Amino acid sequence: MKIILTESQVKKIAPGWKMVKGALTKKYKFDSYKEVLDFVNKVGGVAEKQKHHPDMKITYDEVVVSIFDHEENKISDKCYKFIRAVEKIQK
Repeated sequence: MKIILTESQVKKIAPGWKMVKGALTKKYKFDSYKEVLDFVNKVGGVAEKQKHHPDMKITYDEVVVSIFDHEENKISDKCYKFIRAVEKIQK
């Protein structure tokens, strides 16, 4: 099933997520590198459980998470399921 949403619809589903170069992307800010690592490990757990893996850019105090369904060559239902799970992770 192909889902096409506008930017405003994406924001309603998952506030803070944006379409960037065809992927759903969100930047998370943290107070320390330890918090960054904890968050990345939790996101990794979600990815492994769902078998849907994001790209993550990691710096000292932020993580940029981007998700795209390479098998479907589009943003799919799996991507929305993934971002909903990531949003439940407590920083």
